Amino acid sequence: MENARCNKFYKGIVYSPIDFKHPNFKHIIIDTVKELRDEFNEYYVESFQNAEEFLEHDHDLHSTFYGVYAFYWLDIPKGPLRITETLYLTDAINIAEEIMGNKIIDKSNEEQ
Repeated sequence: MENARCNKFYKGIVYSPIDFKHPNFKHIIIDTVKELRDEFNEYYVESFQNAEEFLEHDHDLHSTFYGVYAFYWLDIPKGPLRITETLYLTDAINIAEEIMGNKIIDKSNEEQ
């Protein structure tokens, strides 16, 4: 994998290993996301649902990057923990795999 800037759609998940359960996180996901502004000019992040949506997106108009998000074993009302956001897919994968101690599963081609 080359360390290229956010130039491809990617969705992946790393589960806690069976033999060594992570004490906090059930799994970590990597999502391809875009930064948008709302009617109050505030920034927010939204995930791309599929590769087609990513390809149709005006990349000059809005920033795109990879978000790394952890999901707790317990149901936390606030939702997942944002670990980091990066322009580089290899960085996102390395961070997720290092935290969980397991390999990522590419889910990019699965229907949402």
